[in-house]
Amino acid sequence: MENESPSPLEAAIVGYFRAPDPLHLIALFAAEPVTSRWRAQTVLTLPVFLSHLMDQAPEAADQLIDAVKGGDPVKVEVVAQAINYSHHPRRHLLMERLAGEAAAGSMDLAGADFTLLAPTHPVHVDMLWAAFFATGQTGYVERIAGLLAGWMLQPELQALLAVAGRDPSVQERALAGILADSALWSLTVNGRDVPEVRQVLEGIAARQDGLTGAMAARILAGISQAGIS
Repeated sequence: MENESPSPLEAAIVGYFRAPDPLHLIALFAAEPVTSRWRAQTVLTLPVFLSHLMDQAPEAADQLIDAVKGGDPVKVEVVAQAINYSHHPRRHLLMERLAGEAAAGSMDLAGADFTLLAPTHPVHVDMLWAAFFATGQTGYVERIAGLLAGWMLQPELQALLAVAGRDPSVQERALAGILADSALWSLTVNGRDVPEVRQVLEGIAARQDGLTGAMAARILAGISQAGIS
């Protein structure tokens, strides 16, 4: 899946923070069919992006609901979670309109603050990327890069994973290694494609901040060898 060309929706998300166009993004979201490309992380991370879209452009929220109401249940669920995450001034009314009174009554009280998200699963790394692409706030990239501090060689990580299920003392280190792998892969891909991500990595590498700085330099070296500057 990772080798597939991005869909129009995926491409628009990656470039959204440079030129936000909520109605165009909503149109692409409505037009894209739910296929095998929509992996579990897609369903979990799209609401993060759409919640920021609604926070930035509250007037677009009704168009988002109109785009999915009565349609594909996966998209309805994505938008419902986006409303739940959002800080839209009419969020309860929007949820009631989309999914009914019961869904509106069961919403979280105050929405979500993804600047406070402490990743405990690789999908949380994808959520931080969604927040970055929606806002352009490089603090999200810094948070992802900070996970590199848990990186370890694969033999060491696999040895920890082999016993983590029965040895709680190594579970935290094993999780840190998994999250570091996710951060390494995603920073490499997005660093290759997004200049703003490379700039963050350059700043981290320049600080020479232990393993995190060394891994940032390693990512940049790989990007440079690929002929991207």
